[in-house]
Parts: sequence; structure tokens; C-alpha cells
Amino acid sequence: MLAKESRPITLHSIVLEARGSKRKEVNAANSITLPQESGIVHASWPDIAPTILQAINQSAAIFLLNPFAGSAPFSYGDLAPLYQRTAPTELCLLISHRQVETRLLPFLRTSAGASAFTALLHSDRWKALLTNGTEAERTVDGLIDALLVSMQQQRFLSVQRIALLMQAAPAVVKSVPYTLIFATRRQDSLLSMNDAVCIYHRRLYEQSHQGVLTEEWFVTQQRERLAQEMQQLYQLVLRQGRAQRSRRWPDLRQQVLIANFGQFTLQDYDQIICQLLQRGEVRCEWRQKSLENPGAEEPRIPGNDDTLLWK
Repeated sequence: MLAKESRPITLHSIVLEARGSKRKEVNAANSITLPQESGIVHASWPDIAPTILQAINQSAAIFLLNPFAGSAPFSYGDLAPLYQRTAPTELCLLISHRQVETRLLPFLRTSAGASAFTALLHSDRWKALLTNGTEAERTVDGLIDALLVSMQQQRFLSVQRIALLMQAAPAVVKSVPYTLIFATRRQDSLLSMNDAVCIYHRRLYEQSHQGVLTEEWFVTQQRERLAQEMQQLYQLVLRQGRAQRSRRWPDLRQQVLIANFGQFTLQDYDQIICQLLQRGEVRCEWRQKSLENPGAEEPRIPGNDDTLLWK
């Protein structure tokens, strides 16, 4: 994403390494010095957030935080500056399911913890998860979903819950007990993260089949599954395009991508619209006519200035 910018960029990283579980107030007498370039800072996000945000000012930034790592989870005040930040901001929350179970749940069973979590979510509907006798795994899952729903009410273009996978054995890929919540306001960031997740998952499955006795069979199965999924995507785009009479391909593509985040790449979506155009399911009124030889040119992808007319 940043590599596509016309002006040069410099990347800096700050790694936070908290010491102890109690929060400290950072003031003039107990200040924390940030590294001039990249480095490690011994502080937690709640402690040092104002200092970091003031230092980076309006620079584009990516934040990767664990809201439930401490004895007390992040408060609304800890995350609000990131929710409200006007500069380009990508927010990633890496959540350990184990920490939710061992740290967040006991905290929520206190009156202070319940009040703080309700303030964070701006809702107390999560309390039903603690009283309906559900198993721990479903409770943890429900609490993470409640956080995600609260973030969707902020001014983000999209908030996505991303499952993290790993190879558990030859030809076996399983999810690990971690969740990554990704929130962005930028379309290019949404597309880049979608492609990264999709490509990573596909490569992981491919790598899990390497060296197994029936590797060729697994490869064939994966190709057939992808072909079937692409056919389903074709029908989905066709149905939604006709039902909504969508005029702009980037708008329709983004809508379908958000609903199927991480399952298909941007190239997959553009391949589908090309097939629909070639088969006459939709026609495009191009703002600029192509001057190239139609038989030699690459398939054209409709842009914001081009109009789709569905059959």
C-alpha cells in the first residue's frame, strides 16, 4: 500500500514491552523517551498512548495491540484516540483466547470490571454470555464478537475478524486460539489486507500438502475446490449486480469483498467481472474508448468513471 505512494516514505517501529501489570501515569516527573527511529519502549499502551500519538502527529500509522494482555483490559479511553484519529490509521487487535478466558472473564465478574467493559462496548448485551450457562469457548467467542460489533459502530470503512491458521500436521491446517481484528478507513488498505489474508491461507494449504504421499491428489482437490468457489463467486456477483443494478464495479466489488473478506483476491474479483462482460451478462459504457487493438489488449477492468448496465 505505502509503496504505491508517489512520495518517499520512512518506516519507524515502536515495540512496547510492559513491565509489571499495574498501570502508571506518565507525567513530567515520570516521562518516557521515545526512540528517534525504531526501538523498544518499556511501557504499556495505556501508559504511553498520549506520548506516542503526540509524537507521530498526523503521520500514517499501523497499531497492533493486545487489549486483554493486562490484568485489566483496555478501557474505552485507551482505544478512543485510535477510533477518532483523522490521520491514516490501521488498527489491529491481536486477541489471545486464553487471555480472554483467564483474565477478562474474572475481571467481568467484578462490578468495576462489568462497568468498564460496558463503557468500552457502549452496550451491556455481553452480560447474557455470562448467565446463560454456555461453555467457555462459546463465551470467549461471543465476547470477541461483542468487541467487533462495538468497533463497527465507529467511523471505519470495515472491521474484520480474521482467523489465524497454522499447519498442525501433514495436510492438516487448523485455526489457532487467537483472533486478529482489523479495522481501517482506507479502501486501499482494505484491499491489501484482504489479498494478504487470502494468499497466506492458500499458500498455507499448499505447503501442508508438500511431501505427503498423495500430494498430487491434494493439489487436484484444492484446484477443484477453488474452481467451484470461483463459480459460486460468479453467481453471487451476478445476483447482486442485477438485484441492485450496480453502476460502478469498484462499489460492487468492495461490497462483496467485505462480506467475503479474505476468501478471494482482488484479481479473482476482476476476473469475474471480465467473464461477466465477455458472456454478455453485463455491459459497460466506457468513459474512455480504448485506442488499442481489441484483439491484443489486456481485459479492461471497469473503474469509477465507467458505467455497468446489467442484462
